[in-house]
Amino acid sequence: MNRITLVAVLLATITVSQDARAIETPLQLAKSCEGLEASTKGRRHKLQIPSKTPALLCWAYMQAMQDISALADLDGRRLAGSCPPEDGTLLDMIHAYVGYARSHRHELGDNTAAAVIKALQVLYPCS
Repeated sequence: MNRITLVAVLLATITVSQDARAIETPLQLAKSCEGLEASTKGRRHKLQIPSKTPALLCWAYMQAMQDISALADLDGRRLAGSCPPEDGTLLDMIHAYVGYARSHRHELGDNTAAAVIKALQVLYPCS
């Protein structure tokens, strides 16, 4: 995991601490990410992310989850149990999570991190 990314996410969360409460459930994360999807402009390698707090919270949260999904033990087994493609982008992961959240709305539960990890395990199973 990139320590600079983790520090940036933590600082962003602290900076917008009152607005961070906007993502308390998996469905609220999906809604924030839907807003990001709708307003993201640009091509795959150069994007303009809206500066609105929900979009930034989605981006930061999912970036942290992407970092977590890359963690592996000494034998190469992914600790979170998901194996997203190496050439996949964060935006690809966000699109995948939003689709999963829409189709599994009643199975998400209340824990956002657990819901995202479960979604990534289903969407990107390890072989």
